[in-house]
Amino acid sequence: MTTQPRNGHPYHMHDAIVRQPAKVGVLLSDPNGQVKEAAEQTLSRERIHLVGIGTSWHAALIGEFWMRNAGGWHNRVQAWNSFEFAHYTPPLGPSDAVIIITHSGAKGSSLQALDIAKKRGAFTVCMSSTQAEPTVEAADLVLRTCEREKSSAFTISYTSALAVLALLSVELGRASDKKEASSLKAELDAIPEAMQAALGLEPEIKRLAHRYAGSSRFYFAGWGGNAATAYEVALKMKEASYTITEGFQLEQLLHGPFLSSDPKTLLTLIAPPGPGRQRAAEIAQAFSTIGAPVLALSAEGDETLSKLASDRLSMPPTPDLWSPLTYIVPLQMFTYYVALAKGKNPDVFRRDDPLYAEARRRISL
Repeated sequence: MTTQPRNGHPYHMHDAIVRQPAKVGVLLSDPNGQVKEAAEQTLSRERIHLVGIGTSWHAALIGEFWMRNAGGWHNRVQAWNSFEFAHYTPPLGPSDAVIIITHSGAKGSSLQALDIAKKRGAFTVCMSSTQAEPTVEAADLVLRTCEREKSSAFTISYTSALAVLALLSVELGRASDKKEASSLKAELDAIPEAMQAALGLEPEIKRLAHRYAGSSRFYFAGWGGNAATAYEVALKMKEASYTITEGFQLEQLLHGPFLSSDPKTLLTLIAPPGPGRQRAAEIAQAFSTIGAPVLALSAEGDETLSKLASDRLSMPPTPDLWSPLTYIVPLQMFTYYVALAKGKNPDVFRRDDPLYAEARRRISL
C-alpha cells in the first residue's frame, strides 16, 4: 500500500470494488489496440504459458480456462504458479508465448520467470498496472490494466487482468477463425452491466456479512473458471479479515473438507447455470443436513437453490463462461463487510500489528 491508510468506511478497498464495472468496460474496448496486437503476435506460437503468483495466479487459472474454451487453444495453454515456473521451468523456445501477470512488477518469482523466458527466446508479455515497476518493460509487449491499487487486498487489479485475459481469449479465437468468436465478444461486452447490477446487492451483502462474520471457518466452492474464483475470495478473506477460509473446486469439497464442517462453518456456493449446478444443489442439501449454513450465489429464478440454501444472492444473467467476472464482485464486497464486522482494516495487510509488521520485514515477496 503506497498511500495514507484510511481509518473508517469507505476504505480504499471499497473504492476499488465499486470502480470495477467502468474499468472493465474500458479495457474490453481495447482502446490502444494492445490486446489485438498481443493476439496477433501470440497466434504464431505453439504454446501459451500464463504465469502469476497470489491473486495473479488465480487470474492465470481463469485465463487458461478461457483460452481453452473461448480461444480454442485446448491443450496448448497452461497456467503456472510463478515459483513453480521459475524452478521447474518447462521446455521453452521461440515457439512459446509466456504471459506474466504482475500488478506491481515487483514480485521476485514472477520477475525470475520473465527473465528465464526471455533467455530461452520465448515471446514475452507482461500484464501489469499503469504504475508498475520499470522491470516489466523487459517483456516484448506490456499490457496495461489499471492504476496501482491503494489497498493491499487487490480487487480491481484482479478484474482488470481478467478483462484483458477474456478479451485476449476472444481475439485468439477470432484470429483462429473460431465461428462463435463474435457471439462470445457480444456476451463479454454485456459483462460490465452485469457487474454493476451485482454491486446493487451491497445492502443485502452487508447484512449477510454481519450475520455470518462470527463463523469459525468459511468455505467457498465453484467449478470451471469459478474454482479459481473460490480460491481468490478465500485469499481476500484471509488478507482483509484474517479468517480461517478455504476455496475449493466444487467436487473436491466432498473429499475431506466436508468432514471438517460443522454448524459454525459457512459454505458459499458459486453456482451460475452450468454443469456443476445440480451438484451444487446436492452439496447444499448435504451441508444443511449437518446444520451448516449455506449461502448460494445463483441466477435469478433459481428456485431450487433458493429453497436449499440458508441465504441466496440472486445474480444478474451471466453466461457460465464469463461468470468469474461477475460473481467475484459480491464476494469481494462480502469480504469487505466481514472485515468491518470484525473490526479490521481491510487495506493494511496486518501492517498495523507490530508483530506481523516485524515478521513481514523478514520476508521479501
